[in-house]
Amino acid sequence: MENEFKGVRAFLMIPPSISRDEDLLKKPKSILLMGEIISMLNVTGEFFMSNRKIAEHLRVSIRQVNRYLDLLEKKKLIEREKVVSDKNGAVLGRKIHAGSALMTHMSLGWRTECHEGNDIDDMPLVSPASHKYSSINRSSNRTVNKSSSVKKEEDPEREKIYKEFFTIARMNDKLKNHSTNPTLDELKQLRGLLYQCNIDTLQAVKDKFKERMTWDMVGKPYSYLLKMLRDGLANDRNYESWG
Repeated sequence: MENEFKGVRAFLMIPPSISRDEDLLKKPKSILLMGEIISMLNVTGEFFMSNRKIAEHLRVSIRQVNRYLDLLEKKKLIEREKVVSDKNGAVLGRKIHAGSALMTHMSLGWRTECHEGNDIDDMPLVSPASHKYSSINRSSNRTVNKSSSVKKEEDPEREKIYKEFFTIARMNDKLKNHSTNPTLDELKQLRGLLYQCNIDTLQAVKDKFKERMTWDMVGKPYSYLLKMLRDGLANDRNYESWG
């Protein structure tokens, strides 16, 4: 691989639910490897450090690295993709993408609380020309941050839509040959809005999101999804105020 990743320099990103997994704790260095993978995925969307380099970092054999990767893939935390030469079909290496279960682990910490702070307000989710919706959205941002700090029981219908959002966001990944993943901040916002919007609004947003992604018309799926949710929340609040 040309631009080989040489390892995280600051700190590893390891969700608590992964660090406490009973199967992974039997092979503790598989957890460290998962931390390396998540940290790079969060920046590049894929992980391409070689097994040899991983073995050097973890001070284990390449065979042991393969066992760790097998375990992580079995638990659907990662997906491996072979990189094949267009000329002769030879295997040049492999890339690692986020598995279907990884987003669940990444979001567990945000199930009942939404990120509080000004960085949510700084996201350009609406057009600067739309003064009406900008004002409503700034107000709804504060509402989300205040009210979402109160713990709520999980709603199965909302959680189902939440999972479907991720599936829809990644509809065109194979065509584009990359993995679409939300940032941690986008996850926090999504969890908060999930329980602020009316259920009918969530369903309408999901249907519209799927329609747009089916035609591959969205460059940044999660930014677009969050914009629709905030607009939907603003409409919900406005409707209720006139009710």
